[in-house]
Amino acid sequence: MRERSRDEESKTTVLERLHRENDDPLPSITKVGVRRLMKRLTKEAGIDPSGDYDYLMLHGVRRALGRDLYSSGRSEDAQEALRHKSIETTHEAYQDVQTRDVADSIDEIRDRTAGRGDNRR
Repeated sequence: MRERSRDEESKTTVLERLHRENDDPLPSITKVGVRRLMKRLTKEAGIDPSGDYDYLMLHGVRRALGRDLYSSGRSEDAQEALRHKSIETTHEAYQDVQTRDVADSIDEIRDRTAGRGDNRR
């Protein structure tokens, strides 16, 4: 495979090369850029990003990031990433995560106490 000359380099390739040569960080990706990327990737994969795959849409990706941060105990990071003005908005958005965590904790305690024959009610 022959190497492209500088005249044949795409605009993106030239910008990436210049950033690397000058130790400049690459710019952040925009919403439009993410949408284009997701559209291209889902098309290449033969996936229709609707219905069961709605998490592949931009808002779904945003929600998944928030959920991952929130689930790992990083609610302030989730708030910042989601640009919620109030932490309460973040708590409300992921109330199901809180409920599941409480239920899991209760199940763990019940399992431990059941193993010791301590079934207080």
